[in-house]
Amino acid sequence: ILGNFLYRHNVSDSSYYYYNRSLEIYENLGDDINSGKVLINMATIQRNSKDFVGSEVATMKAIRKLKPLEQNNLLYHAYNNLGIIYNELEEYSDGLRYHQQALNYEEKIQNGILKASSLNNIGVIFESKGAFSLAIENYKKALEVDSLFHKNPRLYAMLVDNLAYAKFKLNSTTKVNKMFNEALSIRDSISHEAGIVMSKIHLGEFHSEKGDTLKALNYLYQAHLLAKESNNYQDLLKSLLLLSEIDSRNSEKFLKDYIIITENLNKEERVIRNKFARIRFETDEFIAENRYLNEQRKWIIGGAGGAIFMVLLIFIIWRQKSQNKKLELEKAQQKANEEIYNLLLAQQNKLEEGRYQEKERISKELHDGVLGKLFGTRLMLENLFGKSDFNSLESKKKHLNDLRLIEEEVRTISHELNSELFSPKQSFLDVLQEYLAEQKEIGKFDLLFVNDEQILWDELSSEIKINMFRLIQEAVTNINKHADANLVTITCNKYEGWLEIVICDDGEGFEVNDKRKGIGLQNMESRIMGLNGHFRISSGKDGTQIELEIPIKRCE
Repeated sequence: ILGNFLYRHNVSDSSYYYYNRSLEIYENLGDDINSGKVLINMATIQRNSKDFVGSEVATMKAIRKLKPLEQNNLLYHAYNNLGIIYNELEEYSDGLRYHQQALNYEEKIQNGILKASSLNNIGVIFESKGAFSLAIENYKKALEVDSLFHKNPRLYAMLVDNLAYAKFKLNSTTKVNKMFNEALSIRDSISHEAGIVMSKIHLGEFHSEKGDTLKALNYLYQAHLLAKESNNYQDLLKSLLLLSEIDSRNSEKFLKDYIIITENLNKEERVIRNKFARIRFETDEFIAENRYLNEQRKWIIGGAGGAIFMVLLIFIIWRQKSQNKKLELEKAQQKANEEIYNLLLAQQNKLEEGRYQEKERISKELHDGVLGKLFGTRLMLENLFGKSDFNSLESKKKHLNDLRLIEEEVRTISHELNSELFSPKQSFLDVLQEYLAEQKEIGKFDLLFVNDEQILWDELSSEIKINMFRLIQEAVTNINKHADANLVTITCNKYEGWLEIVICDDGEGFEVNDKRKGIGLQNMESRIMGLNGHFRISSGKDGTQIELEIPIKRCE
């Protein structure tokens, strides 16, 4: 009861906790019906929190409990949940299969509302696949359910709105606007906020397509405001995307809001999924502890005899090991002598390999570091040529000092071949952001830098940091030299043990296969391969994108 109350009030983590506790009690009592019902509730919460794997596992467990008991109503909800999960995962064939199984159970219980709901879900899958004619067919079948408007006006309004949207996508204009407004009117009358938001989003998209930008923006702004007030983040993101496409003056702001909300939602969903896993772990741990306490007495009774046996066994083993120890040590000494001999033979080859690697490293440092800085400083001094005002003179002094620093770096590369660009006490982000700020001024482009807070840069090894810095440096230098870009975006993400850097610009693209011959791209690819990472580049008339992936486990 407490879990149901919290679920109705959208307190998903606490609701999941109490459902999990009740599941433990029902399973101890052997009550498979209530166990299955609770598992379906838990699976629904997990699905709404994007924990699709956990939701699928819980649903399958419920089905195994309920099938032998022929609980058709609960089995309908279980298969319907699986259909929704696979639609969200874009595995449409499996989604249709599970929704059809849900309809099979509906035929046994003869519930028109459930039939209409499943037909609506099937229509949504066809709509997602772009099969709008099939979607329309299923929506119409659902609307034919007897007295659907009076029995469930919310579902009826959803079907009318979905049918209108599918017709709109199929370029059919017959009564589409009227149907959209009918659905909105019903949703207004029953105060269904999420439905109102979706109706206004659809109306905004419809009027935008018809060329009535003013009316489209009016609906979309209303949808945006209502979604924001009701914390309806999924539809809020839809409204932001449409507004960014239609409202050209505020497009950049809406896109930034979209990125920020998406990142926050991803973080929040990860936190909730972790909470679900922790609740399951703590419950399993509690069950295991109870079982341990119940069986402890048995172990105590048998423990004394077992302990005596183990002592005797350990004594026999120890004596045998003592006798064999001398022989083992002699074998180990012989093996060690053989390894030393092999190492001496391989030493010369290692020295030659080291010379080659050091030569390659110095070449990369000179190209990626020194030449990049010289190019930037030269551009700034050219811009200041012929200027004699106070600010220009101060800027000249700064860039002359930069030349001195470049001289020091060349000297460092020459005399301290093992030195690192970053010490453990330096902040990588400070150095990188300072460099990017300078390049932004040089290249006269807008810069958007997005950093995942989960990345602990200061805990990464200097090998990772210096190579990432050089890779970004080479990419930005190429943008300044060749791209003539207006916007450069650098995104740093961490996921599943990998560090991902994505560098995008909207400048002039190039033929990737030709440019691969250049030393800059060769150096970038070589650095990534040296870190066991992945390097991908794509370029065209809309700009260039470079993706870098490095396994974090090498440096943690």
